[in-house]
Amino acid sequence: MSKPPEGEKFTSSHGKMLYISFLTYTFDILFFIAPSFVIPYLSREIYPSVNVGISLLVTWGGFAAGALFRPVGAAIIGPRVDTIGRKRTLYIALTGAAIATALLAATPTYKQVGVLAPVVYTVLVMISGFFIGAVVSVGLVYGPENFPERLRGFLTGVSESGGSLAHTIGSLWLLLTAVLVAGSAYFLFGWRLMFLVSIIPLVMVLPVLYFTPESEIFALSKKSSKKSSSSPIRDIFRQPSTRTAFLLLTFMAIGMLGADNLLINQLPTFLRVVNKFPPSLIAQVALVASIGGVLGSWVGGAVSQGTGRKPVALVATAIMAVMSYLFIIMGRQTAALAPIVMAIVFPMYFVDSNAKASLSLYLNETFPTVMRGTALGLIWNIGYGIASVWPVLISAFIATSGVRVYPLVETVMVASLSVLGLLCAIFTREPRGNIYRERQTLTAGTA
Repeated sequence: MSKPPEGEKFTSSHGKMLYISFLTYTFDILFFIAPSFVIPYLSREIYPSVNVGISLLVTWGGFAAGALFRPVGAAIIGPRVDTIGRKRTLYIALTGAAIATALLAATPTYKQVGVLAPVVYTVLVMISGFFIGAVVSVGLVYGPENFPERLRGFLTGVSESGGSLAHTIGSLWLLLTAVLVAGSAYFLFGWRLMFLVSIIPLVMVLPVLYFTPESEIFALSKKSSKKSSSSPIRDIFRQPSTRTAFLLLTFMAIGMLGADNLLINQLPTFLRVVNKFPPSLIAQVALVASIGGVLGSWVGGAVSQGTGRKPVALVATAIMAVMSYLFIIMGRQTAALAPIVMAIVFPMYFVDSNAKASLSLYLNETFPTVMRGTALGLIWNIGYGIASVWPVLISAFIATSGVRVYPLVETVMVASLSVLGLLCAIFTREPRGNIYRERQTLTAGTA
């Protein structure tokens, strides 16, 4: 590489972008997991059934509908990221997602409105998912596309670790609400407090965003282009190279984020339904696991700066495929053996976050600035949208065969999805350095 451009210096603007990107990852996942932390309790209120599998099936089905609306939001609002800018789009998306998620606290129960209860819940989750899809499209590129090249891997890993911080926040919030509203009262109304955590990003992100400049490389791209594209989605599929990369990385995201969803977002349900853990103990296990996730993102991002993104993706997905068997072992533990469960989930979260850090870097570095937000938003949200289907399938197995099959089904699904991510990673091109080279070209073009 030639002499780094001025942007290679880590500036205060980069620090603000790191803060915003980190918290965007955090609240992207927090909006997504807020329902998952309390689904065992929520399901009893909006669709009670003597067959726990049926209650879970209905509730996870609504959750899946919301997740499947993420790509819709990415497709409708997401392209604005590449046309009007990163900042303006994030204002709209973050506000919409926070309000819609908080409104889930007011979901009526089955006793109050009958079958309308799951309908109201599903509609609110769909609205939330729509805006979350747009949040991802901007927040996941705002920092990483501007970080200095020598620090891009580590800092993107730090940003992506915000997703694991979401589990730390969610775990602490769950623990706090479980202590404040203990016993049977938690089953009646305590779980509603979980959704109010979504108000936090409005306080933590929007004030800093106001004082943060527009994305540097986006501004350079706008300045160097004689005419802006009005349809980034069309441009992705018009060019053979980007079309191929988009399809390959979409299946890679389906594998990696599917395994991630089954590991992370299913954990509270798994611990409640299989291990019979109380809310406070579930929160403690999730807290330990989230620490492993934070460290995994940092390490995965830093290592990839030296080895490349592809080796990290290959190794992490291969290890996850093997480690999936730990679900069977975890399913045999009781509350008295919670430390064993913690010892199992910590390394699983660590390895899983290695894979997610590499995926985030792949998506940022594979596509040029004029379509980066659109492509990343669509791929990430398609991956998470389809990921929401797997818990529904697990619930169907539980409904027909009983809770005893849960650990085995979870193991098979996580292993299969990890292998899918591995196979896709084999055929991807190493993207490290692409943003640096594009920046050099843009800088030369505007000199």
